[in-house]
Amino acid sequence: MDRDLLARAYDRSADGYDQRFRELQREKYRAGARLLASCPLQRGPVLDAGGGTGLFQEWLADPAEPAPELRERLRGERLVVLDASLGMLRRARSRAPLCVAADLSRPPLRPAFALVVAFTSVLGDAAASLRALSSLVAPGGALLLTFLAGEAPPAAWLARVCAMRPGGGPLPAGQDRAFLLQRM
Repeated sequence: MDRDLLARAYDRSADGYDQRFRELQREKYRAGARLLASCPLQRGPVLDAGGGTGLFQEWLADPAEPAPELRERLRGERLVVLDASLGMLRRARSRAPLCVAADLSRPPLRPAFALVVAFTSVLGDAAASLRALSSLVAPGGALLLTFLAGEAPPAAWLARVCAMRPGGGPLPAGQDRAFLLQRM
């Protein structure tokens, strides 16, 4: 997969992205919240890998959405959006002031995150991207992922590749399937 080509395509779609995909993304966030409800979350920073325009941060702040305690807790943590598209990150800055421009398969970050989320953003070499993302999860932390339903790998494979314990899923998440993995 040509990552530069993909980033440029997202740059071009940044202007209308929120209007086109807000509700689809929110279905994923709601499913993720259901998975996280049974997970004892550690305190610490949260990484939105492939976070685009920061719609996850918008969802966290929306009082009309479910899981108010979880959303409030996550809003109280340091939120980082990582994306390869500069156009998407320009939009994200108003929602998440800490943005990092990089490929999620080679994130320039330390393993210090209590929670890493990646909503339909693991593309191309899934195993390499999953290893990179899971390496950022601190001890006791969690990795929340969604994949398109037709492309979702088995939960056991995800756990093996990430060297993490299955925490839940697959759970229907709109057109996706959501998975939770935990680092012991």
